[in-house]
Amino acid sequence: MPNIISDLVRPKIFAIDIDGTITDTKGGRVDLDALAALRYMEKLGHKVIFVTGRSSVEAYVLSVFGGTTRVAVGENGGAVMYGPSEHKLLGKKEDCIKAFEFLKIKIPQIEIKKCISKADRSCS
Repeated sequence: MPNIISDLVRPKIFAIDIDGTITDTKGGRVDLDALAALRYMEKLGHKVIFVTGRSSVEAYVLSVFGGTTRVAVGENGGAVMYGPSEHKLLGKKEDCIKAFEFLKIKIPQIEIKKCISKADRSCS
């Protein structure tokens, strides 16, 4: 028979969404009370990992400044960041290209963005 008390106090890992969960829906500002609660969970021995559709870098930076476990899952599960220069892509480029080719059939005007930002000199 499982011990309910030990199950309750055993450290857990919580995957927490960012947008609309710990942020407001208007400006994307992090709710400081929510962040304090997550830090308290860490203090109790639990792990708090941010999971988002955003970049894993954004989520990792939030974990650093927010005081939670320094692991973040981004790009809807496609990337994990677990250190300042530790970044693991989980998807395969070939699969992304296949998906893009399929989308081109359905949406002819679709195109690949060649750069990350306008600050990148390779952008057209």
